[in-house]
Amino acid sequence: MSGNTSRRHAGTHDSQNRTSVSPARIAVLQALNKYRRQGTMEMPRCDRRDDERLAERIFWGALSYERFLDVCISSCLNGSSRLHPNVQDILRMSVYQILFLDRVPESAVVNDAVQLCNRAGQKYASGMINAVLRRICLEKHDLLSQELSPALRFSHPDWLAEKMLQDHDEAFVTEFFKADQEIPALCLQVNTKKTTLEEYTALLSSREIQVLSSRTDFQSLKIAGTRVESLPGYRNGLFYVQDDAARAAVFLLNLKPGEKVLDACSAPGGKSIAAFLDGAEVISADISKTRLSRCRENYDRMQMPIPIIQQDAAEEEKSFHEAFDAVVADVPCSGSGIIRKHPEIRRKTYDEMETLLPLQQRILENLSSYVKPGGTLLYSTCSVLREEDENQVKIFLSSHPEFSLDPVLVPGFDCDGGTLRSWPHRNDNDGFFAAKLKKSDD
Repeated sequence: MSGNTSRRHAGTHDSQNRTSVSPARIAVLQALNKYRRQGTMEMPRCDRRDDERLAERIFWGALSYERFLDVCISSCLNGSSRLHPNVQDILRMSVYQILFLDRVPESAVVNDAVQLCNRAGQKYASGMINAVLRRICLEKHDLLSQELSPALRFSHPDWLAEKMLQDHDEAFVTEFFKADQEIPALCLQVNTKKTTLEEYTALLSSREIQVLSSRTDFQSLKIAGTRVESLPGYRNGLFYVQDDAARAAVFLLNLKPGEKVLDACSAPGGKSIAAFLDGAEVISADISKTRLSRCRENYDRMQMPIPIIQQDAAEEEKSFHEAFDAVVADVPCSGSGIIRKHPEIRRKTYDEMETLLPLQQRILENLSSYVKPGGTLLYSTCSVLREEDENQVKIFLSSHPEFSLDPVLVPGFDCDGGTLRSWPHRNDNDGFFAAKLKKSDD
């Protein structure tokens, strides 16, 4: 998805002659307001697809560059920097568009911001918005070239930068943060029960949808971001959405037909589907009834008879004792590896992440009892933090001599140390971790 694909028909007109506001920017402000008030992140919708693509890009950018945008806004304010939340939303979306997008004239952006302010009942702030945005236009080069820390320049939390710098140099962390600013491609896993990678690629081509890359070992492909529901084959389950890193986690299990698998934290169901496609008999479990309903929707669309149960992965289920050849523990985590897909994660605190550590340990402890002798416990996260990943595996193995790390090797991923790592800036996949823990036959 490109932020430069949509152009206002009236974009070349003088801003003083324009009385209407861009539908894209109206939609962005509504989406930002909803996110701020309800914590609900929903992409803005417009009648015209060109407007919608622009709205999506601005909305994503306003959230992804929030800290940096606030630095720029503060530098152009005279006096108090306390702003009404609605005014702040208007400034953020407008400053993002001025600094990072170039197909819409700056004068149109400024004029729309003033009109949005008036329409929203903050007419008193319209003069300030006009002045700040005009100054942003004049100082655009200086603002973009100012020296800031990687965390501030790319709007990541300071605590995350500090944690990562304990294990990586600044250049590595900077590249990771920079990759998080890009809207990722959409990764589709082909339903091999119904079609093949070649056949589905041809179907996309017939609809003039470009395939950016593909993997034959996963039967997956990547396309530019779009409405998933609009893609051919969606309704009859020709594909499901899952990053290759998550697919790799199931791939390394090397499942055999008929093996019994428990996907213990399954929603929205991608790993259960992957295990089913690999021939396993899968039970899909999750603590959340709401999230399980998403699993059911996906399984029904894919026409896969995968049973679901509501079950807390940290609480014992005696009937599961040594019942599974493989147990997938994709535990709740910081989400630090999927910030590029979920900009709201940038607002999480270290304390929020730290409270998850004991839960991750409890889940591993409990699920380990469900693994048959000779079976596998797969521990995975969408985190890039050693505390949630390697350290948790080390703690678990230190008290469970019946388990050992089974080294893995998957092409295209970092498998140093026997575990699987994925990085957005290295292989254009989610930040992801997986460890394959083998239980002895004794």
